[in-house]
Amino acid sequence: MATPAERTGVLVVRIWTTEDEPPQIRARITRTIDVTAGEQVVSVVGSTEDVEETVRSWLKAFDGS
Repeated sequence: MATPAERTGVLVVRIWTTEDEPPQIRARITRTIDVTAGEQVVSVVGSTEDVEETVRSWLKAFDGS
């Protein structure tokens, strides 16, 4: 059985709150599952749940599951 090649992924979350009352969460998520591919995906989400789902999906894509 061949050993898979090493791969490096990156995910960056920039988070802030709005000036609304009550303040709302916003996040800009930049991610790639392979830094050598030169492709990245950028999303802007508006809830903790959306941040969690985006990170979870990225991890599954990286893992191949």
